[in-house]
Amino acid sequence: MRTSGGDAALNLPQSEGTTMAPPAPVPTRMEIQITGIRKHFAECVTEQDGGEMCDACSSGWDSPLPANAWIRAHADEKGHTKFKKHTEEDVTTFTKPATAK
Repeated sequence: MRTSGGDAALNLPQSEGTTMAPPAPVPTRMEIQITGIRKHFAECVTEQDGGEMCDACSSGWDSPLPANAWIRAHADEKGHTKFKKHTEEDVTTFTKPATAK
C-alpha cells in the first residue's frame, strides 16, 4: 500500500507494480453568459475642417432614447450630421461539461 504524498489518489490501496490509469478527459464546451445590462452609446463621426473627425461620444444608457436625444442636442449645438450608435454588454465565459445528445 502506498502511503507517501499528499494527494488523496495516491493513498488508495493498490497492488505493488500496478499503475493507476489517468482519468478519461471529460468533454467540455465554452459558454458565454451576459452579466450586465446592454448600454447604448452615440458617437459623432462628422468630418471637420482639416479632415479630422469630431469623435465626441455620449455617455452610456440602459435605453437607446437618451442616445438619440444626445445626437439631436449635439447636432443642434455643433451642426454635425454623421453619427454612429453602439451597444455594449458585459459578458463572461466559462467552461462546463458537454452533455451527450
